[in-house]
Amino acid sequence: MRLGLKIFLLLFVAAFTISGATGSYFYYQARQSLLESIQSQLLTAAKSFSGLISGDDLEALNSPEDMHSSAYPRIQRILHQIALTNEDFLFAYTMRIQDDEVLFVVDSPPSDDTGDGRISPDEMPEPVGAVYPDPPSSLLKGFVRPSVDQRIYQDQWGWTISGYAPIKDFRGRNVGLLGIDMCAEHMEAKLAAIRQAGLISLGVAGLLALGVTLLLTRHITGPIKSLHQGLSRVSAGDLDAVVPEHGRDELGDLSRHFNQMVGELREKQLLQSSLGKVMPREVVSRLLSDDPKLGGETAEACILFCDLRGFTSISEKLPPKILVGLLNDYFSAMVQAVEKQGGLVDKFIGDKLMAVFGHPITDEKAEAKALQAGVDMLSACDRLNSTLALTSDLILENSIGIHTGHVLAGNIGSPQRMEYTVVGDAVNIAARLEAKTREMHTRLIISSHVAAKISPLPGQLRSQKNISLEGRRETLDIYLLENSDPVGTRGRDSEL
Repeated sequence: MRLGLKIFLLLFVAAFTISGATGSYFYYQARQSLLESIQSQLLTAAKSFSGLISGDDLEALNSPEDMHSSAYPRIQRILHQIALTNEDFLFAYTMRIQDDEVLFVVDSPPSDDTGDGRISPDEMPEPVGAVYPDPPSSLLKGFVRPSVDQRIYQDQWGWTISGYAPIKDFRGRNVGLLGIDMCAEHMEAKLAAIRQAGLISLGVAGLLALGVTLLLTRHITGPIKSLHQGLSRVSAGDLDAVVPEHGRDELGDLSRHFNQMVGELREKQLLQSSLGKVMPREVVSRLLSDDPKLGGETAEACILFCDLRGFTSISEKLPPKILVGLLNDYFSAMVQAVEKQGGLVDKFIGDKLMAVFGHPITDEKAEAKALQAGVDMLSACDRLNSTLALTSDLILENSIGIHTGHVLAGNIGSPQRMEYTVVGDAVNIAARLEAKTREMHTRLIISSHVAAKISPLPGQLRSQKNISLEGRRETLDIYLLENSDPVGTRGRDSEL
């Protein structure tokens, strides 16, 4: 079930339930108010009219034969007058308790209650001494004090309610009761009208609740739907997703935060794309995924240093614009050769290039790939000479030194400005090996540590033992590349 439908059903059911509960409450209150009004009217009437009936006359009537006495019609006339005082009064009658039974004494006079033009047996008064079966508790209380039925009853006369009050003799003793039956049809009619109005109101409230619920559902689910679509676009890699900012409530804040987040992701992507042009993508990813802090980690890596020999004299012979273009062509070829073998260009130092193999991505063939990259870089430089048809005094000649060992890789610098790089003795040795190429009349030197991890070792490499390096007391065994003088006719990468 979709979220919008869930919210709609929840709000609609809640609104409809509240409307129904409110209508039921007011209906109950109206019913109670009408009932209490009738009960009060009956109590007042029964209490007032009970004093009109002589208790002594009532005590003189004990059998049906007494209906012919003067007391019987006298009381019956009073009962008839009582019934006429209110158009809703149906009957007035008197009763007594004898031998734990409730008996009729004087009942209302005969009347054509059905309006059929004749008096039926049911419309005749009950004889003196007739038993009233199953009297309600409110009637029994009426022998002691004024009382009234607590609810409306439905019988052959329709909806009725009765009130009672005790009849006293001249000594003040309770000798019977006066009962008054009142028609409650008008009350039921009013309640029926209230019920009908309540149902109509409930229907109108339901329609209003439906409309309001639809509006609220759209107001709530609209921004959520926009956010869902935006998140789907972002998860698919579309960082141009923008959602409408609805209002200043929580959903509006959520939309604004989403747009802000996507904007930051766009900036991060742009930064990653820009940095990827000046540093390895793996390093960029690591820098952007972590909080940059000074420090690093010890790792094993193979370091390659490449230098462009005699560049100072070349730079003096070329205009700056041409010189920059030449350098860009040269470094583009060098970077391509490094990255082709899985290496990472760590930095450019003037006309020098430093590359790292085997870090941050571990590679068991890092040394072999570094050597192949070095050979490819020599070939690329020679090929560039041929392509540009450079004169002999402008020939580009590069040289390379490679060493492997432990380095410290991480963010180096200050908290305000830092650089992700590798440092350590292995880096220094690689730089010294590159510088040694001039003295050894070669363009590529690798250390014995590198050679030990390459199998089989190419035959073009010649071993030299106990070679001293500038600034180091220990000697180092090396391997140098033979026949590596620059030429202008190499047209493809060399392979060892």
